[in-house]
Amino acid sequence: MDNIIKKFLHSPILNSWFNAFVGLFSSIVAIPIVITKLSVEEINLWFLFASIIALSQGVQFGFNTTFTRFISYVYGGVKIEEFKHLRFKKTLQYDERMNKEEFSKVFSLMKYVYIFLSFIYVIILLLVGYFALLKPIAELSIQSDGWISAFIILFATTLKLSLGYYQNFMLGINKVALVQRITGVVNLFGLTLILAVLFFVPTLVWIIFIYQFVALVSLLVIIYFAKQELRHLNLSTKRSRFDKELFLIVWESAWKSGITTIIANVVKHISAILVAQWFPSNISASFLFTKRVFDILERFTMTTFQARVPLIARYRSQGDFIKLIPLLKQTQYISYGVYFVGYLFLLIFGESVLYFINSNVHLGSYILVILFSFATFLSRWGGMTLSISNQSNHVVEHTNAIIVSIIFFSIIFLYYKSFGVYVFPFAQLVALIVVTPLISRVVYKNIHTTFWEYESKVFLPFLGLLIIVNIIYYWSSI
Repeated sequence: MDNIIKKFLHSPILNSWFNAFVGLFSSIVAIPIVITKLSVEEINLWFLFASIIALSQGVQFGFNTTFTRFISYVYGGVKIEEFKHLRFKKTLQYDERMNKEEFSKVFSLMKYVYIFLSFIYVIILLLVGYFALLKPIAELSIQSDGWISAFIILFATTLKLSLGYYQNFMLGINKVALVQRITGVVNLFGLTLILAVLFFVPTLVWIIFIYQFVALVSLLVIIYFAKQELRHLNLSTKRSRFDKELFLIVWESAWKSGITTIIANVVKHISAILVAQWFPSNISASFLFTKRVFDILERFTMTTFQARVPLIARYRSQGDFIKLIPLLKQTQYISYGVYFVGYLFLLIFGESVLYFINSNVHLGSYILVILFSFATFLSRWGGMTLSISNQSNHVVEHTNAIIVSIIFFSIIFLYYKSFGVYVFPFAQLVALIVVTPLISRVVYKNIHTTFWEYESKVFLPFLGLLIIVNIIYYWSSI
């Protein structure tokens, strides 16, 4: 029993699943109550605040993943001067001890960048947020509640952004399990506070306050453990002069990841807006529900892989291919397995569960489900493969994102009248197939292998299983 507990406490993947399940459970429990306690005008504002909170993550513009990766490099004994040329590294080469001076340079620069990002965020929120909130708040019966809620959002999200570098540090030294466990446990206990507010004082201000309070508690606990780690490693966190040369190395990767994030989010979410505009509400609701189910499935698949990214970055930067390749394969086996099991569960039990709860919306047609299954699966393959390239500090995902978006939107606007809602997963699938040769040619060189040599034992067997399952599903549905 002790071994099982110890394995859970030290497993990045299991703790990431725990945190993801808590987040999903909280949404399932809390959101239905929120929309019954607040007025229509308050619900509208609440969802708008959710978008503003998401903006605070977007402002990081790729710096979070870049700094996490660079912390992994330095922590693994790799010198800053090697960062630009890691993709050419073929042999095991690193210092047994971390260079504390170089770590301090990365950490200090991270502080500068996050303070600047917070400043930019506040300006954007004050200017854009004011005009975005003016009309929704004017429609409230008590307008002061809207502005108080907006101030709480501004204060809490700015504080979380400005101190976000502590989480980057923890992830960079491969404390993924601890970070995910902290977030999950705090959110689980926080759910009781949220439910108490929803039942006893269900006002907009209190709901906004309690959600932000729980998020800040999670951040403060992470900061506490981060400071403990810094003391244990005897690392200096005093801010030194701004290192322009190091910043240029960071920026070279960060802007590419930032552009990729923006394009990926647009491609991911634009279909919901377009479907709502172009198709009747019953078709739109079925499509959006199906898409939401696959979004959740994709999130768990992505979470599984991301849990091991810091360790992957360390092994790649050290040139330790003996440890890297088995780790990559095992992580991707688990990730594809999560997707495959989740998809089977959807096919076998999905409609039965919806019938049992007397749902007013159902999954889309079997053709829509099959198209989404292939598009989502190929999207995760592309995401994981490009992430492997990123860990050698050779970021090419922005090129992939631009090509995918061009093909995606071209197919949609040319064929949406002919294909109906099927055009969205179809366009994504075609775009991903087109860029596959580009990904294959660039990425596999970074781990000194070929597509066939590597994926014949990883991706292709799972793709074959997915094809077989979908053939059976198709014939049983017609």
